[in-house]
Amino acid sequence: IRGVGMEPTSQRVNEPTRGPVPIRRERVRDKALLPLIEKVEGGERLSFEDGVTLFNSKDLQALGLLANRAREAKNGNAAYFNVNRHINHTNICITGCSFCAFAKKPGHEGGHRMTIDEIVSRAVPPEGSRWEEIHIVGGLDPGFSFQDCLEMLRAIKAVNPAVHLKTLTLVEVDYYAKRERKTPAEILSALREAGMGSLPGGGAEILGEELRKKICPNKISGARWLDLARTAHQ
Repeated sequence: IRGVGMEPTSQRVNEPTRGPVPIRRERVRDKALLPLIEKVEGGERLSFEDGVTLFNSKDLQALGLLANRAREAKNGNAAYFNVNRHINHTNICITGCSFCAFAKKPGHEGGHRMTIDEIVSRAVPPEGSRWEEIHIVGGLDPGFSFQDCLEMLRAIKAVNPAVHLKTLTLVEVDYYAKRERKTPAEILSALREAGMGSLPGGGAEILGEELRKKICPNKISGARWLDLARTAHQ
């Protein structure tokens, strides 16, 4: 979720200009995709039914070829990407999601929590290179306060002012809103003032409530996640 007024940055890989490469039909195992290939190569818009066909197909190679064909038709033979650095400032978390191999309960072996100095030391790229984005997510750690979060962002911006900070999931925003007895909008505003440029999509997992209650029963609901996302976009 990009922050308002933030200009996306990217590196570009570009080869000599050429037209989109036709898809070789003999490479397509799922023959149900052949009519869709004709549409894509003819510049036709795919229908809802076509989307269902794509969703049900297990021919990943053909799906990739189709996606690349559509990309090249729109953007030419150019690719864009961010050079980014991940920092996980803490893996301590009280949530206990069944699928998570990252988190450790408070006091359990393997838990770690970085100091601000340790975080800052990881926020500066090696000489001669640069990062356009730093992606920061952690756990719901009772020992890492909201003020620590704000200090972390300010400290990173002090040593790397040009970097874009994609930081804290909406689950973390909700957690700190409850801890600080503030609204999510107030938490988001404080984060932005401290240097946050955008939010990652973590914590969404599966938004359907029946399955969500099985895999992460202690995490905010799917409806709550979507409500927070709407707030962040305002």
